[in-house]
Amino acid sequence: MITALSITVLVLFGENAQDPAFPVRLAGDWRVEVAAGTWGAVTLAQAAAFDIAPPQRVAVRNERQASLPVYNPSAGGWTRGAKPRGIQTEECTTPGKLYPETLRVKAGQEDNTITFTEGKDYLLEPSWGTFGRIEGGAIGENQEVYIDYDYEPDRLDTLAINAAGEAHLFEGTPALGVVLPAKEKEGFTPVARVYVPGRITKLTEDNLYPLYFDTPDEARQMPCTAEQLLPITMAKLRSGEPLTLVTFGDSVTCGGGVGSDQTQWWQGQFTARLKERYPASQVTWKNAGWGGASSKSYMASPRGSEHDYIRDVLEPEPDLVIIEFVNDAGLDEQAVADHYGKILADLRGVGAEVILMTPHLIRPDWMGLDTAKVKEDPRAYVRGLKAFGKSNQVAVADASALYCDLWRRGLPYMTLMANSINHPDVRGHALFADALMALFPRQ
Repeated sequence: MITALSITVLVLFGENAQDPAFPVRLAGDWRVEVAAGTWGAVTLAQAAAFDIAPPQRVAVRNERQASLPVYNPSAGGWTRGAKPRGIQTEECTTPGKLYPETLRVKAGQEDNTITFTEGKDYLLEPSWGTFGRIEGGAIGENQEVYIDYDYEPDRLDTLAINAAGEAHLFEGTPALGVVLPAKEKEGFTPVARVYVPGRITKLTEDNLYPLYFDTPDEARQMPCTAEQLLPITMAKLRSGEPLTLVTFGDSVTCGGGVGSDQTQWWQGQFTARLKERYPASQVTWKNAGWGGASSKSYMASPRGSEHDYIRDVLEPEPDLVIIEFVNDAGLDEQAVADHYGKILADLRGVGAEVILMTPHLIRPDWMGLDTAKVKEDPRAYVRGLKAFGKSNQVAVADASALYCDLWRRGLPYMTLMANSINHPDVRGHALFADALMALFPRQ
């Protein structure tokens, strides 16, 4: 099981560190050097260099596809057709990992079988690797086909030091989507990670992740505002009076990235932690989530339909509503003020207190970024949520800030994305719960 421990275990000491204790630099295309240093009981007396293995190319042969859909050029790249299973993640494919020139679509497994022609019988989206048949081509509607292709998965290696001052490289397990850091042996302390994405030709500084031994709270100084901004919620949590919580959001609020086990969803983790902190609390959680939707589309959905804003969010007369919509991230500051002003009026009209949650980071290219080391969220939507919360006395749980700290924990944030786009794994859901719990006092 992947848990939040994978992140929080990196905080070994209580001091704040502005710089990594053990800086890492490139010493060649595939070689890195860890500088000498000391942190707590861990000391590296002199620099140590390691050769990093390039990503491992995987050859897949005769993978069966029961049939091929018609290629849909109008769909998102990850849904234009069939998905080679080697590059498939939670529901999508990981772009840039397939060697597109190696894809062969065949009628059978034999050496002399018919090989179909790209552009005539089928089309391929070369980055996302999805492919589908062309109507009128040689591939029939229900025809079984076999495919050959090569791809390269990602890997996250760990550099660690033991009490004797010996440095060691632990190589990670190749994967796509969720990529776990290599586990160090007992007695070793991780001091850096090296991210090796598939199909890179050499390492760059963006692949080096020395650990910073501070905590997210120290780095961000997240304010505890529930006493001031959520007084009804706080009173009910402490007294044990029943409290109704509604979570209003998109696919992440429907468990995107972690599956159907609701104890792993951010809401499940959050409510469990609330119970631990406030043992008398009696929280009833109602979920108003819609995968792929924005808050505007949820509110515009017809009355009586599967997703009914009035029935799902307002009619339960919630004490507390938490709003999570990464799908609102296209809104600028003024649009946030206008749209969320309407939502806030609705919620306050039924007596609800509100927490706005800033969203997680998604694919860097979708945010206009060329690095995975995101120090501050660049999205106008995030700035808008914070400004709206401040001007309207609404609590803001800053999950985005915790995602922006992941590089300091030695984790490229995309290695937490189960669908290689925007669905965080259980560790990512835990960051939402962390941001929410930061609002609430210990007692």
